[in-house]
Amino acid sequence: MKTTVGVGLLGCGTVGSNVADRLQRERDIIERRSGVRYELRAIAIQDSLKRRSSALERRLFTRDARSVVDDPHVDLVIEVIGGTTDAAELVERALERGRHVVTANKDLLGEQGPRLQALAASRRAALRFEGAVAGAIPIVRTLGEALAGDEILSVAGVVNGTCTAILSAMEEGAGFDESLARAQRLGYAEADPGNDVEGVDAAHKIAVIAQLAFGLAVISPRIARTGISSVTQRDVARARMLGFRIRHVAAVLRTPDGVLAEVAPVLVAESHEFARTADAENVVQVVARDAGRLILRGIGAGGAATASAVLGDVVTVLHALGQGRGFDLRGRSNSLETASRTEPFFDRLSRTVELPNYAIWDDALTNVSMQALVNA
Repeated sequence: MKTTVGVGLLGCGTVGSNVADRLQRERDIIERRSGVRYELRAIAIQDSLKRRSSALERRLFTRDARSVVDDPHVDLVIEVIGGTTDAAELVERALERGRHVVTANKDLLGEQGPRLQALAASRRAALRFEGAVAGAIPIVRTLGEALAGDEILSVAGVVNGTCTAILSAMEEGAGFDESLARAQRLGYAEADPGNDVEGVDAAHKIAVIAQLAFGLAVISPRIARTGISSVTQRDVARARMLGFRIRHVAAVLRTPDGVLAEVAPVLVAESHEFARTADAENVVQVVARDAGRLILRGIGAGGAATASAVLGDVVTVLHALGQGRGFDLRGRSNSLETASRTEPFFDRLSRTVELPNYAIWDDALTNVSMQALVNA
């Protein structure tokens, strides 16, 4: 049983600064919930001149991220650097040394999740990543724990807050460029919004969801994706006239041969849960054999929402360490099987003459009845 857990933080940007601040400011709450004491031992940063919260002691900061991972007094590494270069090396290095890892890095998990989960399992280390998918919505915990005894048939939803913010602004009459600039001012979009508006971010997230839901080694480069950069204000207005809203939807369905997965802007009936999203809100729909259809919604972008999910994982790891327990990393299985095929399927949806470039979302595809479509 660990009496005091050493914590190392990699990254202190939008998400990292929120995590660091709450680790210090809410120590009593976190320790009470986890049942274990912890100490924030180091924070790896890139810019030593950047102003930081006065609540964080200067001695914590270092530009040597490897020293944080290699510190024998660090038991838990929180990675919020992002990307697939330095972050990949550091997460792998931490797991190889038996450190437990909490990450919000959907890029890394979408592309290398199966390999990293296998490495974590071989070292009996935790690899938790609630913050990597849909911000504050507990979709990872729902799939990996709450529904671990059920069979997941499909998962679909609006999982990129930047795209939702842009499309909902366009519904108010703004053009794409103006809506993007607004999303950037509000902190929903990065200075370089390419990953968001071209569907890369959503593809990473739906790949992670597929890994959890189906126990399959699905990776994001194999998922068909279309972004929203070609969506016009005229398209948005015409969709409203027809009783639809355009939303960027990511979906994955299990088939006997693998999975059907795709990310693209589609027409969604105004009464549907996906259509009733605005600003940075996300919504995820899970269809399970026994539990049926479940809807989860909440804020999917921003430092505070993601930090909330990260800290939830931190409390879980701290509690397990305090109890001296091991870790079942995926909940559903001990290994990820290779998916024989990952194919798109939005081309099987119906379309309207007025907006032929957009498929019309149909929930029937996410039910057991979708099997008939696959066999057709």
